[in-house]
Amino acid sequence: MSEHMEADTNKRSVEYQPSETAMATAFLRALASNDEREEVKGPDYLAEVFLTEDRKHLLKGPILRKWVMKSKITPGMYEFMIARTAFFDHIVQQALGENVPQIVFLGAGYDTRPYRFKDLVQDTRILELDAQPTQQRKKEIVHQASVPIPEQLVFVPINFQTDNLKEALLGAGFSQDQKSLFVWEGVTYYLSAEVVDSTLSFIRWNSPAGSSVCFDYASLSPEALNGSGVKKLREHTKSRYPAEPTRFGIMQGKLVLFLSERGYDIIEHLTPNEMQGKYLTLRDGSSAGILPSHLCLVHASVSAQV
Repeated sequence: MSEHMEADTNKRSVEYQPSETAMATAFLRALASNDEREEVKGPDYLAEVFLTEDRKHLLKGPILRKWVMKSKITPGMYEFMIARTAFFDHIVQQALGENVPQIVFLGAGYDTRPYRFKDLVQDTRILELDAQPTQQRKKEIVHQASVPIPEQLVFVPINFQTDNLKEALLGAGFSQDQKSLFVWEGVTYYLSAEVVDSTLSFIRWNSPAGSSVCFDYASLSPEALNGSGVKKLREHTKSRYPAEPTRFGIMQGKLVLFLSERGYDIIEHLTPNEMQGKYLTLRDGSSAGILPSHLCLVHASVSAQV
């Protein structure tokens, strides 16, 4: 890559402009909210407000949506978004139901859970962390669309590659003594291994036992990377989002060791096959689709510190 091309790519990074992958996620959630199959219909009725007008147009009518599904979306990603949204929705709803003192959204993007679940919020303090350009656009749109937000919500701008997570959170009122849930959706892929490690280390040493983190990740192995739709997905991501390159994954079969070495116990771990059975089964017993073979979901708790 030439210096000119590299500089241009850097200017398109999330530190300089709103995240394109966050926009893509919002589009898939909005598309799912229009799915006519009740078993897999997406719950994110707010996702559409964050879309650009050209993307909103693509949602108009079943014929256009079917064309989008067939020609514009990498096979498996729509189905993965359905499963991922359901997985994280359940965890956040459960935490709010238990009145967990703090929920931290790491790389919140256009996540709407604090707004969709506003009526479930009791005393929980909610902190949304993200790069400033994406977060600023989100705040402006939420205001323009008159989306009700809980008074307990605090927006915290951060550059995850260079800023100190501890300083940013403590400066926003985060308490190290209160049980917390960290929601880390659609983020780990784009971070360096060092940043992933430092984030998990921060959570472990600044949260009491029983606090937890949920995230999705790429499971790496020759079999997985050659599996269902993975090559096409990786090529698509690389060409479509050059300013947000994928960097991180965990070797297949090593998740338990990876997390235990960092002070975590697994609460739930879902492979693509397990997600498919849990979230994509239709009433007639058939599946709504096939998931990419390398994408997984996990919810893990902070171990009791010895």
